[in-house]
Amino acid sequence: MEQKAEQDQDTSYVTMPDILQEQEELEETSRAVLGGSDEKNCTYTKGYVGRQALYACLTCVPEARGIESKRSGICLACSLQCHDNHELLELYTKRHFRCDCGGPRMPEVKCKLEPRKEEANDRNRYDQNFSGLYCVCHRPYPDPDDDVQDEMVQCVVCEDWYHMRHLDLDEPKSSKDYGEMVCGGCMEANPFLQNYVGKIEDPNKTTLDDTVQVDVTGLDESNVTTAAATATADAAADDDDAEQDTAGPSEPKQRRLDDSKAPAGEEPQKQKEEPAVSLDICTKPVVVADGEKAYKKGAAFWVEGWRKYLCQCKACVELYKKHGVEYLLDEQDTVKYYEDVGKQKHGSNGSAYEQGMQMLGQLDRVTQVDMLTEYNRMTSRLREFLDQFVTNQQVVTRDDINEFFAKLNKERRESGSSGPPPYFCR
Repeated sequence: MEQKAEQDQDTSYVTMPDILQEQEELEETSRAVLGGSDEKNCTYTKGYVGRQALYACLTCVPEARGIESKRSGICLACSLQCHDNHELLELYTKRHFRCDCGGPRMPEVKCKLEPRKEEANDRNRYDQNFSGLYCVCHRPYPDPDDDVQDEMVQCVVCEDWYHMRHLDLDEPKSSKDYGEMVCGGCMEANPFLQNYVGKIEDPNKTTLDDTVQVDVTGLDESNVTTAAATATADAAADDDDAEQDTAGPSEPKQRRLDDSKAPAGEEPQKQKEEPAVSLDICTKPVVVADGEKAYKKGAAFWVEGWRKYLCQCKACVELYKKHGVEYLLDEQDTVKYYEDVGKQKHGSNGSAYEQGMQMLGQLDRVTQVDMLTEYNRMTSRLREFLDQFVTNQQVVTRDDINEFFAKLNKERRESGSSGPPPYFCR
């Protein structure tokens, strides 16, 4: 019993399944973030890539910490080939960005992959993340002066990262309860998004609760009708409008509000006879004053798939363009889509956890305990080694890590032991 009590108090030991599970989570994150990016070729020639993993090099441009005009970003391949052993800031992913390595923003750097980068990347956006700062508190991550455990989430509009406690939420949110977040500042800058708050509750539904549709064709603005009534009137006026179900690239197709299948026994062609919703019909929800689901100032959390409910009438599309958020209508813009592509690109037969557990099951008890004991010993020594760099505020290089393991192997050889003493059951 005393031995069991000591184990309960000791939270430093781990089990082999714990190690494998942690490794699987790390590999999953790596596949998600890096899998969709090119690790061998600089992305500069591809222009402003829709979404890619980015880094900021503070070794090459140390002024970026304090001078906004000095901020710059490099792609994954350049971080590996041109900035190895440098102090890099991991920026996760950013949209519509072109690599700065060796360009006008980094004139002292020569890109090994794409030496000719004379054109300035005027369309790149450089927020405070490129200086190593985040959230409305403008602090680094991890913050050496903050010991509060808090989750950070990324705004899908400005792409900055925020502490949950700094989003002025009435109640805590779980990462399982939402797909994307728009911070309070971006909600104020794009007020039309406020109309959708509380109106999108179930991604499997094909209708918006409490939604009315407004005729924005230039007629009387007070004339509010349902989509079905207006679409029927349009069809009666001109049968050729049935061909408007397909729109060009500049005019996205308006989503039908009722995509349900025809009832049993009904002829399939009858569903085809339903008139398409006109692009002149706005489906943006109308805000009811003092309504139960009215927008409250602050960040808004959205269920997965919420973007498909955004109105795509001509007026709303122009509104998105005016505010520079037309990417909200592009399903390939989402981080989830990018991560899914990365996971599929690096798919394998079975996860690392499953493979590890299968191999572990083939080992005898003594070997399992030996491996676990050696692992705990190594991680303890590595933690002590890295703590020195944290205390002295130094950057850990690849040479430092290689030196650490070389020293560890030397100690094992000098001790004349290939591992810990045998384990005996009591």
